[in-house]
Amino acid sequence: MTVATAVFGLVHLVQASFPFPPLGLAQRLLRLIPGPAAVFFIDLLGHWALRLFAVGFTLGTILAGGAAAVLVARVGPARRARAAWLAAGLLGLAALGGYRAQPGAPSLLVYGAVVAAAAAVYVSVLLGAIGRLERDPVPAPASGLGRTRRELLRAAVGAAGLLATGFAIRRLTGGIGDAGGQPLARPAGAAPVRPAPAPAAGNDPATWDIAGLTPEVTANRLHYTVDESIIDPNVDRRSWRLRVDGLVGRPVSLGYDELLAMPATEQYVTLQCISNLIGGDLVGTAKWTGVPLARVLERAGGTGPAAVRVVFHAVGGYSDSLPVAKALDPATVVAYGMNDRSLPRAHGFPARIIAPGIYGMKNVKWLERIEVVDYDYRGYWQRSDGWDNVAEIKTASRIDVPEELTALQGAGALVAGLAWAGDRGIGRVEVSLDGGASWVPATLRRELARAAWRQWRLPVPPGTQGRRTIKVRATDGRGQLQTARQAPPHPSGASGYHQVDVVSQ
Repeated sequence: MTVATAVFGLVHLVQASFPFPPLGLAQRLLRLIPGPAAVFFIDLLGHWALRLFAVGFTLGTILAGGAAAVLVARVGPARRARAAWLAAGLLGLAALGGYRAQPGAPSLLVYGAVVAAAAAVYVSVLLGAIGRLERDPVPAPASGLGRTRRELLRAAVGAAGLLATGFAIRRLTGGIGDAGGQPLARPAGAAPVRPAPAPAAGNDPATWDIAGLTPEVTANRLHYTVDESIIDPNVDRRSWRLRVDGLVGRPVSLGYDELLAMPATEQYVTLQCISNLIGGDLVGTAKWTGVPLARVLERAGGTGPAAVRVVFHAVGGYSDSLPVAKALDPATVVAYGMNDRSLPRAHGFPARIIAPGIYGMKNVKWLERIEVVDYDYRGYWQRSDGWDNVAEIKTASRIDVPEELTALQGAGALVAGLAWAGDRGIGRVEVSLDGGASWVPATLRRELARAAWRQWRLPVPPGTQGRRTIKVRATDGRGQLQTARQAPPHPSGASGYHQVDVVSQ
């Protein structure tokens, strides 16, 4: 089973749109987990919950194949081949259950052919191993692996070789058909792009070159990703279509190049996962390029008078929504670019929603349909786990420097970090060096964009020694102070002041 699973792994690594059966099955099972159980594991393990579930399910699949192999080995030689093919057939049927149709994915017929090939590999390896064991009944030596362990090792080495080949091909080619992440290129004759406004003049950028301080703009490969999907969809831009329907004047369907040809805007926006903890790193800032959603809806004749929400459907079945007023906000866009490159696969290629000021779960990735409805639509996370349907990002601040339980050394020591407040901007950041008894205003870096985080710093006064608790709080651009009330991420985002304990020397 290890080798058969590795065959699927090899094909998936080389052709990213090809489904990997264990993870496809895990995705189906994930949809059946009750909401309270999902919330419990998310609170306990954070974004590692999904990864551990996927790894556990893959290992369980291999163990199931191993258990089937043990049963086949106990069948008499006359019926063993039939039993092996029966086991392979049952495992193959389970693998077919992991198929996911999506733009650019192979047909079920092609997928079935690979499943059949993997089943044949399973039978061949299994019968070969059993035959070698029966032809050599010598007992296991006092030292060494012994026959059974050598057969297991042979299978493991074969599987590792297949996967290594897959990784090598992926490294050399970037994955055949792997989507997104290329330099952003718009079709000839495309309408102009309105560039992101230049940041306001402010402090010398050199003074913000502080070791450990998060950069203003997050590199694509470092920007957080959290998904309900175990395998990111790999969408072929040539076959992808964006449907716009529901309560609109005339339903339309747009291709990738048609979308990129429309008038577009650039903007710096900070995205945050609603499950981010206080001081957590599930937050990032990028320059997004996209078409205002209002223009896309205009292409479909506009929204009807009874419209209440605009729903976004993703490849793979995920969905969420925004109120019509937020959907028509000029800053809400159907994004296709991230930091001057096409959207990376992990960030929603070929298109996603960017709604400044709204938690990440509503910034739907891998967009394939926009639907206008006349009711208060509740998306995947609202239906399954009861997460907030408004999802406005709360004012937050974070200490990057110094880290927990480190030392502030001598003159010139700094406290520095970030603050953000959705699309409301940051007007003030204050730091307490005495656990909240008193507060000192920090220096803010000039504003990159109202919807982007701001860096801040504060020199530590000389003579400040001993162990102490540093806290930070922010005031948004509307003059509203960040709440000190401690709250967990569920259901509407965490709140409270970030703090670190340090020693001043």
